[in-house]
Amino acid sequence: MSAGIVDLATAKPGRTVDNEHFTPLGLTDEWIRRRSGIATRSWLPDATPLAEVAAEACAPILTRMDDPSTIGALVVVSTSVRRRIPGIAPEVAERAGLGPSVLAFDMNAACCGFVYGLVTALSLCDAGQARSVLVCSVEAMSRLVDRTDRQTACIFADGCAAVLLEDRADFAAFRQVAGCDGSQGALMRETDEGGIHLDGAQVYDRAVRRMTESAQYLVDHGPAPTVLVGHQANGRILEQVRSFTDHLGVPFANRIEHLGNTSSASIPLAFAAELEAGSLPAEGRLGAVAYGAGEAWGGVSVDYRIPAVTAP
Repeated sequence: MSAGIVDLATAKPGRTVDNEHFTPLGLTDEWIRRRSGIATRSWLPDATPLAEVAAEACAPILTRMDDPSTIGALVVVSTSVRRRIPGIAPEVAERAGLGPSVLAFDMNAACCGFVYGLVTALSLCDAGQARSVLVCSVEAMSRLVDRTDRQTACIFADGCAAVLLEDRADFAAFRQVAGCDGSQGALMRETDEGGIHLDGAQVYDRAVRRMTESAQYLVDHGPAPTVLVGHQANGRILEQVRSFTDHLGVPFANRIEHLGNTSSASIPLAFAAELEAGSLPAEGRLGAVAYGAGEAWGGVSVDYRIPAVTAP
């Protein structure tokens, strides 16, 4: 047997921020849409704990399970957790109603975190160490950016999504490709003054190349995905990757318009949006590709069978 995605839930609490919010920075709706593809994004209240949001996404999945005790591990992926000790995964497990015997841990691979989390969780399942695993990506990127910075304030957003992985007899084996280059860590980093620094031109070129290469690998080492979902970094990046992967014959999702860049949560949120809109069948194969700070990149293809996805 091989593991695949059998359930998906999202949480996007908070207020919707439209582009007019950034008028005091001298940014127009037309300029933001043209440069980023973003029209609206969600921002969490500053006082809302990320563990609370993550548990909100995980809890419905547990409710729908016949036996939640089969969950052997919880991987909580986040770039925006400010607390170093303790990690939030045990708190998420407790809030969501998981038992005390679950293996729960935090993971940070920036915007590539969901891909890394999936690979880790799928490996646990395939090694027989867990019958099922939850992967939850939760982000409050609005808390990391300098909200007066014209380059980043309008791009980053908040949100959360969780997926349940289980072994099924008819699921094909997952495929993964990943890499990193620590010498490029300065391209995207948190600054000493607060906020996020991006080397825009370099990040654009490298993100397009790495996500395109990862997509090509996933198709070449089939089964071919039903859909490719890239990290929702920027609309122009997504459309460039789409143009470079058109020859693969696999649809490439672009849902950034009303999500913004939610770092590690962007792939599962975009995947959920595709399912909610009826753009994808309830059963197929997800190809997820990402590029992020570190720098880290990668892709994973995995079968999914999700009966229904509803908006939060």
